[in-house]
Amino acid sequence: MQGGQRRDLVALRAAIVIGCVALAALVAVPSADAKGGSRLFGLDYTFKDFQSKDGRKLDQSGAKTVRWTMFWQRIERSPGQFDWSAADNVVGELASRGIRFVPVLFGTPSWVANSGNTPPVDSKEARDAWKRFLREALKRYGPSGSYWAIQYRADHPGKAALPVTTWQIWNEPNLKSHFSQRRSPERYARLLKISHSAISGEDPGAQVMFGGMPGYSRDMNAWRFLSRVYRQDGVRRAFDVAALHPYARNVSQMVGEVKRLRRVMRKNGDGRKPLWITEVGWGSAHPTRFGLTKGKQGQARILKRAFRELKHKRHRFRIKRVLWFNYRDPQGHAQHCDFCSSAGLLKNNFDPKPAWRAFRGFTGAR
Repeated sequence: MQGGQRRDLVALRAAIVIGCVALAALVAVPSADAKGGSRLFGLDYTFKDFQSKDGRKLDQSGAKTVRWTMFWQRIERSPGQFDWSAADNVVGELASRGIRFVPVLFGTPSWVANSGNTPPVDSKEARDAWKRFLREALKRYGPSGSYWAIQYRADHPGKAALPVTTWQIWNEPNLKSHFSQRRSPERYARLLKISHSAISGEDPGAQVMFGGMPGYSRDMNAWRFLSRVYRQDGVRRAFDVAALHPYARNVSQMVGEVKRLRRVMRKNGDGRKPLWITEVGWGSAHPTRFGLTKGKQGQARILKRAFRELKHKRHRFRIKRVLWFNYRDPQGHAQHCDFCSSAGLLKNNFDPKPAWRAFRGFTGAR
């Protein structure tokens, strides 16, 4: 082979290698991840039971994180008697599809307190019962959980386990309807410290998440509630992740709520702590003066605007997840929450709304 031919062959081989590398890079990076990461966006699931069609639809949504409430009162109806069947179904179905499950630990049973919104902190018996519930949940679904070694393998053979690593303590503790309001920030701080001790004792690597709070509330706004929680000794060490439910009339107001919460966190030395938006959403019902229902097309439009804004500001606000409330409409009218009845991306019968397609555009679903 002559020198000129050899140089031409070397150049050709180099061009082929470069072309293959470029093609491999295109194939290896999904379009959504290339634009900022499809794992940022997830969903809330609010149904007591889990249908197989729910699993397929959640998979099709492209969400890689789903939040669901583990109601203590449903799991431990009597002292020491645990029924994990509903939780097994949800956790297993999600994990088998590669979806990370995030539980909300919430709801006091009647044998501990007179109402489910009474936090288990006012007596040694209540505190001990709560800690036992948390430890049992960790022992079942944490990294060394018995569920993954036995039941999950039987129900989902060959599927990789996805142990629970983040645990959210209570839901919307700044609302009277969810958390008894007698010195509620102080009592919630106590609940956080009790919970962190029990959870870290079972899994030192687990993350404890603050209960997600609506920004504005007739009872107590999220930033005021958080500021009072911070006054309690040692509370900064009792949670690893902050959470917010910035429901708002529009995107500008939503961002303002995030700013207010972040300001309180920075003031208290928690500026670098991550934040999850564990609920945000608007309904598809006919628009009302309160601004939380937008009509079907309006719901899709505001989802796009909100998600673009949160994605754009995710580094500034250290936002790790944004979860849309809700995945699917409930059956009938949701009590005490007008927009909740139509906040789903799907109707109750699984028919998609325009917002379903908008959501899938952000997760890179195919």
